[in-house]
Amino acid sequence: MGRALPGSRMMHQILRFASLFVFTLPAFVGCQEGRPFLSHQGLGGRSQTTTLQARQLQERERRLGQLDQDNLDLQMRLAQDQQRTQQMAEQIRLLRQQLNETASLARQWQQAKQDADKKVDRLTAATRARGGATIRANRSGGQPLQMITIPGLEVRRDADVIRVALPADQLFHSRSSQLTPVGVELLDRVAAVITRNYSDHHIGIEGHTDNAPLVGGISPHQLAAAQAQTVLKQFSSGQRFPTYQMMTVSHGANHPRVSNATPMGRVKNRRIEIVIYPDRSS
Repeated sequence: MGRALPGSRMMHQILRFASLFVFTLPAFVGCQEGRPFLSHQGLGGRSQTTTLQARQLQERERRLGQLDQDNLDLQMRLAQDQQRTQQMAEQIRLLRQQLNETASLARQWQQAKQDADKKVDRLTAATRARGGATIRANRSGGQPLQMITIPGLEVRRDADVIRVALPADQLFHSRSSQLTPVGVELLDRVAAVITRNYSDHHIGIEGHTDNAPLVGGISPHQLAAAQAQTVLKQFSSGQRFPTYQMMTVSHGANHPRVSNATPMGRVKNRRIEIVIYPDRSS
């Protein structure tokens, strides 16, 4: 083969040098600017990592803030619940105190009622005893009283006295001592019969009630006493019977004729009994 020309060898070397210069120039430029060549991708990756970490930190801070707010809300609700619990406990304490006071008052009222019933019974017995002593001086030969008849009313003999039973429901307005027009007429009719047959005999007026509770704080004895007193005033009007010839007694619910378990029984027990004694007042 022939030898290469000197000019061709020089051109080949020039081309190799140019290629090397092209590939090494960027590296040389990078070093001159203070940063290595091909390092831009590494810087971009670290920037993205830092941004992601910042976002994660912000999210954690947001969650912590939300947890703090939730904790504060729970504490407020707990404080409100504790306050309501204390208020309910105070209300329960007051209710128990009121119940104890009510129970104490009920026991006192029951005891007072029992004492009053005993006093009334003793007074009734004493009144009858005094009446017997007064009347005994004027007995008319010990002759029994002659029975009378009053249409529509129960008249019965009880030992040596005669009893006339008048239904309280016909005499008075409900649960009161105020006479009805029918009651006034009935009492006038009874008074006329007694005047014809026993004008000078002692007369007792006994008030009876049932065991049903009364409104307004009135007791059965008080109602029976007021009704008996009303009958006495009606009998004494028109100078038919002088007041000294009559006496009133309140039995309340102590002497029922029948059981109070039924409405009919309670109606029968609400009554005024006119008692005609064999003894004379003159």
